[in-house]
Amino acid sequence: MPVPLQNEKLKNFVLNDIRVFFKESLVDKTDINNNDIPDYIENIAIQADATIKALNYLGFINPLESKRYKNVAKFIDIHIVSMKYNGVAYEEPYFFDKDYALLIKINNNLNNFPGNYWTVVSHEIFHLYQYGYSYFKASWYLEGMANWAERLLRNDDIEVKATLNLPNSKKSLHESVYNLPYNLFWYRLAKLSPNDNNKTLPSTLMKMTYVNGDLVFKDNQIIGYHFIISFLENLQKSSNLYFIYNSFPTEYQQKDVKTYPIIIGAVKKTMLELEFKKTEEVKKFLRLKL
Repeated sequence: MPVPLQNEKLKNFVLNDIRVFFKESLVDKTDINNNDIPDYIENIAIQADATIKALNYLGFINPLESKRYKNVAKFIDIHIVSMKYNGVAYEEPYFFDKDYALLIKINNNLNNFPGNYWTVVSHEIFHLYQYGYSYFKASWYLEGMANWAERLLRNDDIEVKATLNLPNSKKSLHESVYNLPYNLFWYRLAKLSPNDNNKTLPSTLMKMTYVNGDLVFKDNQIIGYHFIISFLENLQKSSNLYFIYNSFPTEYQQKDVKTYPIIIGAVKKTMLELEFKKTEEVKKFLRLKL
């Protein structure tokens, strides 16, 4: 495990609105394009930039342009640190290097990043989008949906992940959704949702590459983005109403089980607005009392 040198200067790499901060002693120094930026750092910035461009293209509100963060945070900062987690995203803006920014921390030692698997940067970037829409922080909503968002960049067997039916009872709702942060609920909703109109990413994005020339986007399959955007817009309204007299909710209040029915209510509202096909599965879920 690399150990930072005492009093080592913090370096940074800037790509559009992304600032990546790191200590050279903490990361692999491979630099195949000889630009004096470790490939590990440059690839993290590339994945973040590609994710933001794709989400913005699809119609998601960039967190830096959201009502919550606009004119507050100027950058998205990614700090490369030694930690036990792969990554973490924080909702509160912080002041660093002369500006306010939104903060993500990424593990300094992700094996063979990015390879064909690692999309942790995309995952954490999407959390910032979620924070921009609402204050709700139930893990089954945050993590499950961010897992869906990673699908923008990597090959994933959505046909398998989307096979688990929507819950049709309180018991199945708890077992397959509430109690599982990385659940398949959002994959199923994405698969069942209409109105995506076979939209694909533009060639400018599809041609983006990492430092070694590997494509950032592994395919052009986009499923459920219209539903996810519409849901987040409805959730924003619910969040604004729920916290109308509480501009600074605590972590406990944001994760309170009392918010769970509100989040599911936003799901149902979105399904009705988008006119999901009324199969028995969908009808049973919509009738489910919370």
